[in-house]
Amino acid sequence: MFKLSSRDVAFVAIFAAFSAIVIRILPGIPIVGVSGTSIKFDAILAPIYGLIIGPYLGFLAALIGGLVTAGTPFDIFTSFAPAVSALTAGFLTQKNLGNNDKNPIKGWMAASAVLGLLIVGWYGTDVGQKAPFYPILHIAGFALILVTRGWLARVFNEAKVELESWHIKPPYLLGGIVTIVVAYMLTRPYATDLWALPYLALPLFLIGGITIVYALLGIGRKPFGLAVSIASYCGIIADHMLGNLVFIGAINIFIPFSVIDEYFLKPLNLPDIPTLFMYMIPVSAVERILFTLVATILGVGLILALKRANLLPRKT
Repeated sequence: MFKLSSRDVAFVAIFAAFSAIVIRILPGIPIVGVSGTSIKFDAILAPIYGLIIGPYLGFLAALIGGLVTAGTPFDIFTSFAPAVSALTAGFLTQKNLGNNDKNPIKGWMAASAVLGLLIVGWYGTDVGQKAPFYPILHIAGFALILVTRGWLARVFNEAKVELESWHIKPPYLLGGIVTIVVAYMLTRPYATDLWALPYLALPLFLIGGITIVYALLGIGRKPFGLAVSIASYCGIIADHMLGNLVFIGAINIFIPFSVIDEYFLKPLNLPDIPTLFMYMIPVSAVERILFTLVATILGVGLILALKRANLLPRKT
């Protein structure tokens, strides 16, 4: 039986309020074709909620924060994206569904089901069928879940983490930054004349992001930071895919196709929306890797502080 404590309620209220404040104060990243809306930075906070208070309460906190600030029907639907992020990250760091050791359904199974259904949902759309390679970031997250499986939950729940174990590795940090700069240069117009170079940008972005995570967290014998990073990435990627599906479903309902065509397709010489999605892959890669980096740093710091103060509401 699921029981709520006063501490659980307090954390849900605090996190929901924090999301609402971030949504209201920070401008966010504008969404293509949707005037007055943007990708809010509560997307960075949502997986942290799932890590700290678990998948269900994290889902609730992120959802409430989005709903109370929603100004349009489109905002209401996209409020579920960060909530799904918290759900996914929370599942990944939970041994069994419902924290019941007798439950045969593992947390990683539930997380893979959530992300897997979202990926299947992409290919169930007309846009997704015409842009089959777009979910590369999401498939990478799904693969990470299948490879790590229960390892994330075991590290997160059983590892003895000390603040002194967190140290930065400067050579890797510099190498990661240089790799991302090179990847960005390959996306510029002057590189498009050389047909092979632009295709190297996305893998370089991924390599650079992973290297920076490694450098900032000092991952070694104590892989707690890596567990937080992978869980955050999978949550943020789930958020991204649900946002994509909501965007596709909103075309000609909340988002006139004529606006997308006039202000984005024609200026970029793109023939259709699937091509627009493919065009945005490098942007999405940079955006989601940066979100993961920030979420990891904030998440590790906050979880360590709560553990030290014996205030972590989630049983670990």
